[in-house]
Amino acid sequence: MNTIGRRVASLVTAVVFLWILWMILGRVWIVIWVATPWWALLLMGVALFLAIDYLVHRAFGSK
Repeated sequence: MNTIGRRVASLVTAVVFLWILWMILGRVWIVIWVATPWWALLLMGVALFLAIDYLVHRAFGSK
């Protein structure tokens, strides 16, 4: 995968990740802060980012 393709894939990954976080947090902001410890939020964020990164790079043809 060339440099421009990697940059586009990284940008798409970041945009999708931020959009999904915005949608989730917009709906359940209070519930998350009351019921979930900080380390669980961090773990969920990392897992979500890795999943999105994997799917975007697969879609752009990277191995």
